Amino acid sequence: MNLLVADIGGTNARFAFQADNTQKLSNFSFLKCSDFTNIHDAIEFYKKDNNLDVKNMSIAVASTTKNDAIKFTNNNWDFKQSEIFKYFKLDKLIFINDFVAQSLCFGSFYNNLSEDQSLNDKLVSEHNLKIIRNGVPIKKAPLLVTGPGTGLGVCTLFQLDDHPIAIEGEGGHSSFAPNSEIEIELLQFMKKKYNHVSNERLVSGSGIEEIFNFIRVNNGLKPSTLKAPEIGEKALDGDLQAKETVKLLFSILGTIVSSVILINGTQSGVILTGGITPKLKEVLSISDFEINLLNKGRRYDYVKNVPVWLTEDNKNGLYGALNAINNPHYKDKLIVKR
Repeated sequence: MNLLVADIGGTNARFAFQADNTQKLSNFSFLKCSDFTNIHDAIEFYKKDNNLDVKNMSIAVASTTKNDAIKFTNNNWDFKQSEIFKYFKLDKLIFINDFVAQSLCFGSFYNNLSEDQSLNDKLVSEHNLKIIRNGVPIKKAPLLVTGPGTGLGVCTLFQLDDHPIAIEGEGGHSSFAPNSEIEIELLQFMKKKYNHVSNERLVSGSGIEEIFNFIRVNNGLKPSTLKAPEIGEKALDGDLQAKETVKLLFSILGTIVSSVILINGTQSGVILTGGITPKLKEVLSISDFEINLLNKGRRYDYVKNVPVWLTEDNKNGLYGALNAINNPHYKDKLIVKR
């Protein structure tokens, strides 16, 4: 097999290797995208650093993969899938969206969900998930996998013909819909900078910076040059403006999650992932995430029993990429040696 799997976002490029189908993933390596000019250099570095002979690749990327050309939204890399195939002289190659990979990682979890709380608790433990909100999954309803990192990923998972399939989309770029007076003010603040204010503009790493500056300006202070990780640390240390920033981000996330539940019928549950929520989960618990999640008026009953879990495993995308290459639902995305 000699399979390289990768999960490449706006900030990190994660890699692993599988020698053959009987082996577990090995040679895990987490690299920074900014350390490399392009994807070719990152893959070459990983191969040489681990002394690997690679014949096949399954790569998850933070971009749409429906066309040959791939361009990241939050990363300056761009390339063609066909070029990667030829450059590395591969037998088989597949590119999938990074949140498709995040979702496919949970195929067995989704398939084994039940209405029995004790069985679900065991399942949650086996998959190293944290319970954010208890609920009763509706069997065979779709599952939502979403969360902020460098960007905001949104993906819907369900079972078709005994195999999981994840619906690729660009939900993070849907329009921000304010749900309170402060969020209306935030939208007005953002409209001065952007013609279209997407959810990702606010619920993401750069979104933390935008909200922080909004709060500072609202308090008569100058905008800050602090980056998202620094603001997050300040929030955890008790800085009031930083904490209000993160609370507002998670409150907006609650609205986004409930909207997707209604749109895609994801009543089997929600898995929160991405780089931000695990690091700042203690602020999530004091935000209006749950209030906004349930604030659906006449459709309160539709969302009230939907369970919400959190994953903190940054290898999920790699396991999802591993699951994708032999999944029959994705055979049309394969590039194979003729």
